[in-house]
Amino acid sequence: MRTLVIDDEQLVLEGLEAFLQASLPDISLDKTADLNTAIGLAASVRYQLVLLDWHLANGQGSRVDGRRVIDAIRANGHDVPILIVSGDGDAPWHDLVIEMNLSGMVHKSSPGQSLLDAIQVALNGGVYLPRLPQSKRLPHAMAPAAQGSSASIRQRFVDLTDRQCEVFEVMARGLSDKLIARELGISESTVKTHVRGILDAVGVRRRGEAIFLMSKQTHGKVA
Repeated sequence: MRTLVIDDEQLVLEGLEAFLQASLPDISLDKTADLNTAIGLAASVRYQLVLLDWHLANGQGSRVDGRRVIDAIRANGHDVPILIVSGDGDAPWHDLVIEMNLSGMVHKSSPGQSLLDAIQVALNGGVYLPRLPQSKRLPHAMAPAAQGSSASIRQRFVDLTDRQCEVFEVMARGLSDKLIARELGISESTVKTHVRGILDAVGVRRRGEAIFLMSKQTHGKVA
């Protein structure tokens, strides 16, 4: 699995490299702390996974966010899963992940298993989202609408079948196909078929885009 790791802290890079190589024997890893090198690699190599620190030094004493690297990847038509690995606990990660069609975010204070879980979810086409702090969670009365029950999904996406709405509801929580299958009591191949149908019906290519559309419509309804 060809993977690019981008972080402007050399110690973090070396730690991630050692951990990933020990945990994922099939990984082939490129790493860089330099922003321009990162952009060049991201634009020229078809990676299967990118782990990206959000706040990066640009070599001129100032800091930029990861959008430049993401734009370089997307500009070349690379539909690679991108996971943010950041120590920033204040950024609106849920919104950024969905808005930028990323595969998720893992905080640097998380245990290593959380990163491995996020990688598995990303490689399976899912979205790994961190748990919202209590202060930022919706009131209980608003929670079902925000999460998107299968009934409310059906109201907003009328071309979906009942089963597709159930899959969509679970998919929006960032679960992999295997975990969706386990929760709904269906086969993994059936989940994949339903996911393709959902993306076609909603008119998008990736799960993150579908979840973003659900989020936009939900927020509009709640507001």
